[in-house]
Amino acid sequence: MVTFIALAGIPITTIQASQSSALTVMDQTADIDYGNKITISTIVETEVESQEIEAVRTLFKARGGSTIWSYSYPDFSTNGSTSSQITVTFDILTGPGSYYPPGTDFDIEIEVTLTTGEVLSVQSSEPVEYLDPSNDWQREKGNGYTIIYYGVSQSAVKNMIATIDNRIPTLEATLGVTETPNFKAVVFPSIQSAAPSFPPVSQSATDQFLFAGFAQPEYRLFVQGQINSSTFTHELAHLYTHEAVSGSFLGGIPAWLNEGLARFLESGSSENSNNRLRSNVRPDELLSLNHMGTVPGLRSDVIIFYPQAGAFVGYLVEKYSPTTMSEFLAMLNKGRSVQDAFELIFDTTLREAENDWRALFGAEPLTIPSATVDPADTIDNSVPATSVPLVDYSASGPSTNQPSSTTTPEYLPTITPENPAVNPMVTVDDEPTTNWLVAGIVIGLSAIVGLWLFTSRRRMPKRNS
Repeated sequence: MVTFIALAGIPITTIQASQSSALTVMDQTADIDYGNKITISTIVETEVESQEIEAVRTLFKARGGSTIWSYSYPDFSTNGSTSSQITVTFDILTGPGSYYPPGTDFDIEIEVTLTTGEVLSVQSSEPVEYLDPSNDWQREKGNGYTIIYYGVSQSAVKNMIATIDNRIPTLEATLGVTETPNFKAVVFPSIQSAAPSFPPVSQSATDQFLFAGFAQPEYRLFVQGQINSSTFTHELAHLYTHEAVSGSFLGGIPAWLNEGLARFLESGSSENSNNRLRSNVRPDELLSLNHMGTVPGLRSDVIIFYPQAGAFVGYLVEKYSPTTMSEFLAMLNKGRSVQDAFELIFDTTLREAENDWRALFGAEPLTIPSATVDPADTIDNSVPATSVPLVDYSASGPSTNQPSSTTTPEYLPTITPENPAVNPMVTVDDEPTTNWLVAGIVIGLSAIVGLWLFTSRRRMPKRNS
């Protein structure tokens, strides 16, 4: 099902290229073929005759903190040879390979180049919002965010807003962010109904994890699969964290810090993560921060990673104060390395703090490394930068509104993109040696067949000519 969003009658900003020439958007419609494309049709009034128009360029940009303009030169038409009105139609692709999350707002701009070389431009004052038109979307506002939802009672949404708003002061104090753009949260009635709107991931990852939500910091929104205050706070914390360190020269922060903050801020306490570790993880199974710069791929490590990240970050906040953590993030935002910023703010090395925390769980201390390498700064930034997000795993706390199923896991992982990629595929492999075994068997069989053919040919008698 598609719909047309008419912008006629809405005040349109007219951008004048010069005192003598201008463009005005008279009408604009958006035909949303959800999951595939948005077709934009715009009628623009000019103050020149059609024969004076050399070319028309259309531009669009998703609103957010780090998005860029895209453009094309589509065909355009006029109402006669001397008409000053032009009609231009173009597509914004939203399908595989060009994924945009639901709730994305697109700014639209039209440029007209005249035969004289002069360029006129106009931008619509109202963005085009990308949502599935087959759903009856509703909106409720919270403290610094707007929830867009359907299939959920208004009272349930308002109750969640009351819970989240009570947690906002903790987020602000811990992350040092008090002024934010208005974030969006697109909430579906269930994880199953949200799945088609999630970013594409590999089948292996889909089979092994039941995703509860995806944070999209570059668009300043997140998508959530059901009403759950812990998941909501987790995703919102990712958006706050992104704002706190968006100016960092590092291009990101270690996963243990990013996911640990979100995990801790779900409740503002490390108790849940501590209990999870003590009940499910042996002291000798605890990971080193050396191996927590990025989210692990093995399921066995993932199960340890999230509660450990939340427990360690919670330990830092609870021992040193939320203000100290916010000062640490502010130092990272100025471009300092994790190790340098940590020593400066916490007055101890990161490894020493890690060993102090490990002692609380009866784990052996780790060797203090040399000062030549900072393992905690290890961040995988090898993915090329494009407009399509690469997903990264994070975990939300136990849900009180889980779907009734005996196969539902205790954790509903969420995904937070950190770096964009052309084809966002995350593969989680429990048995990484399986492919090597198959390859070895194939190579061995090929060698045997080749040897048999060689020896058979040597035994064959020569034919008389």
